[in-house]
Amino acid sequence: MSRFRLTAALARARRTEQAGRRRRRGMGAAVGVTVVLATAGAAAGTATAGPGERAPKPPAPRVGPRPALPAKASGKVVKSADVTLVTGDRFRVDVSADGSQQATPLSATNKQGATNKQGATGKQGATGKQGATGKQGATGTQGGTFAQFDYNGDTYVIPAKAAPYVGTVLDPRLFNVGYLVRAELDDRNAKSVPVTVQASAAKAEALPGTSVTSSSGGTVRAKVTKKDAAGLGRLLSKNWRTARDKGGPAALSGVDRVALAAPSGAPKLPLAPPLVQQPSQRTAATAGVRFHNLTVDAIDQDGRPGVMIGFVHNVDDVALADFGIDFPGGGKRAFSVPEGTYSIEASVFTGPGDDPDSRAALVIEPEVTVKADTTVVLDARKAVQYKTDLAAPPKPDMPRIDFMSFIRADAHGNETGVPPNGLGALLGFYNMRLGSAVFNGYPKLYATPTRTVTKGALHWATTTSLSTGTEEALGAGPTYKMIFISEGSVPADLTRSIAPSDFATVKSHLRNKPWDDPSDGPRDFFTTAFLPWSYLPVGFSGPVPTGDRTDYLYSDAPDEVFWEWGYNPDKGERFNDLRRTLKPGQVVQQEFAAWPITPSIAADYLVTTGFDMGGGGHLPGGGDALAQACAACRQGDLGALFLKGGADADPTHHYYYAPVEGNRLRFYREGRLAYDSQTEPGAFSPDPANLPLLPRPATYRLTWDLAEPATPDAPVTTDWTFRSAPADAAATLPKTAFCGLDTSRGCSFLPLLFVNFDLKLDDDSRAKAGQPFDIGFRVSHQQYQAAPTGVTATVEVSYDGGATWSKPVDASAGSDGVFHAGVTHPAYDRDHRWVSLRVTARDADGSSVTQTNVHAYRLDG
Repeated sequence: MSRFRLTAALARARRTEQAGRRRRRGMGAAVGVTVVLATAGAAAGTATAGPGERAPKPPAPRVGPRPALPAKASGKVVKSADVTLVTGDRFRVDVSADGSQQATPLSATNKQGATNKQGATGKQGATGKQGATGKQGATGTQGGTFAQFDYNGDTYVIPAKAAPYVGTVLDPRLFNVGYLVRAELDDRNAKSVPVTVQASAAKAEALPGTSVTSSSGGTVRAKVTKKDAAGLGRLLSKNWRTARDKGGPAALSGVDRVALAAPSGAPKLPLAPPLVQQPSQRTAATAGVRFHNLTVDAIDQDGRPGVMIGFVHNVDDVALADFGIDFPGGGKRAFSVPEGTYSIEASVFTGPGDDPDSRAALVIEPEVTVKADTTVVLDARKAVQYKTDLAAPPKPDMPRIDFMSFIRADAHGNETGVPPNGLGALLGFYNMRLGSAVFNGYPKLYATPTRTVTKGALHWATTTSLSTGTEEALGAGPTYKMIFISEGSVPADLTRSIAPSDFATVKSHLRNKPWDDPSDGPRDFFTTAFLPWSYLPVGFSGPVPTGDRTDYLYSDAPDEVFWEWGYNPDKGERFNDLRRTLKPGQVVQQEFAAWPITPSIAADYLVTTGFDMGGGGHLPGGGDALAQACAACRQGDLGALFLKGGADADPTHHYYYAPVEGNRLRFYREGRLAYDSQTEPGAFSPDPANLPLLPRPATYRLTWDLAEPATPDAPVTTDWTFRSAPADAAATLPKTAFCGLDTSRGCSFLPLLFVNFDLKLDDDSRAKAGQPFDIGFRVSHQQYQAAPTGVTATVEVSYDGGATWSKPVDASAGSDGVFHAGVTHPAYDRDHRWVSLRVTARDADGSSVTQTNVHAYRLDG
């Protein structure tokens, strides 16, 4: 059985097709289609989707502190062509040197003399039935509102009148203006558009502007004459209005489908974009739903028309309507939507979103009922400032980071918004102005309070981090990190002052990895808070000094927020600690990277910040931050290993995963090799590894070799011997931990012994040469398993990289559970400056472990 992991940015953005799984989209939506919503003839126009069709996906705003410019063709324009679509709409297509295209609507009267009757009178826009509001500037254009998006390097332009039919009756490639230019179907080279029609010849010939060229087997080859194509556009509009009034789907009588046909000698037709769905049960289920115009306008904080960036979506089911207002924003928007309840979340700016001088306020209208044409005005003047400070700050003008996050879920759990982590958080921070820091000039943050939602969910989280360091060295001194969460609404009051007694105090000691060259110090030390619905990286991260430090943490929901520290030393993998709640006044002491490193006893978290655990929907826990898989358990005749490295002086410290390079697992049954991870190149060995056990009591051996890529000359080898039987005692696990195979059944622990060291080294993991030294270590079972009994242990030392070893020295057990063995280091010698350790331990049940760490620490000479 394989286990797959996805990076956080992808995990937050992916759409899960499995029934019952949630869908999330928002600022970090990683879609294959970038959409620009626009109105012909208007810089700030309307955006529409037809009935029964999902709107094109919103664009993913650009990443980074420098605001992106509006979408446009990149590079020098090398070719321009006019293109008339089968609906009669006309566009100028500019093709850049890199092949990208940009489409611009042309004037109402085309070269063939066809006058735009759809938009000139405003009859199709003002009523709202077609979704194109002539009031927005569609008057005098060839078709009013359209959606423009890019897919696989081509630009598509879909007029509003065609949107209800795209993917069912109309092939979306009819609107691929990039291909139309490449195939020389532009107005200079072609007076008609070749199509195939699934209908009888008579029905095809009856379509306005269409003439049949051949017919065979229910498929008709035809051409749509461009000078008469506007008639087909009018027919599409008329049929949709009729279907809407009768509660049925839009259709062309007797015509199943109209598709683009590639002319002779033209390039092959590209694949159709996947965002356009074929007829489905869901489409059929929504047939008969009445559609209305939902118009969204904004007033900025100064009382003037605002610029919006954000989301409009249905909260009964986001699949019914799902729109985005793209960065750098725009004015009034109108959307053709089915009746239902809608949520609107947008940052309202006093100017363009890419203007750093523009001020913004997040305005949320979480439940808007649409039963008729509806206008919603997002009033930024109702916003209140988010501001959190210390009641007794240790210094004035402390560097700070503030951030606001929201997730709005529909009734099925599908999520839209700015998540508190990953790419979506970064984009929301900058593009929607939901973050404030030195990086973007410390803008003030504002949001409008809301009522508690009655449909779906609204998750609200804000965080503030303050540092006693400097803006150049934020981690140089203590930090203060605060989290505030609200379920169901945005609170009325977003101003807070936190007293010193409200904080939990975390005292940490940080060390470097042992190596010869001078260390640059730790790379990163940061905090993650696991919320009931997601996780939130809190505040500052980056280089910090070694040695002692103190940080202060606060949450207004101390029983619901679980904290985790992550530490990246100067070299090697990241250490993580066990997650915990923190209460006001609580004091926690911890130490990271106390070398040498051994396998961790910790059960594996199913949800991590870097990766999401996969491998099948059978795994329980969902988004539960405490859900774990047993580190090494037996179920029937299978053993499941979810082992991690990363144990230092704390045996529960762990890496999130084992590096693939330099990682090998071998498993023996009754002395014979039964599994070798080298037969599975690229596997996250042993994460997990499934061991084939015998259906009877037997003796097993398991060997794990791990050499981290950052320190290949310091390999770690753990060699276990143990017995296991199908009738072993059942494992006792907390309700948040699972066996990792069939979670509906129990399991037993595999009785592995784990060694972790407790050495008195300096912060560069060195010991004095020529002096006595105590080798301290613990011997444990895995997390949640009872401690081993009757343990005896010996220690061996090597000063030549493990080529030769000293005689074993018996270790004595102290009252604190730590074993001790004394050695005397030789005088410093350049050729013998490294100390390697080997500990062999056995318990009363016959299990044993030999833990070998080459270059475990260095002598200070």
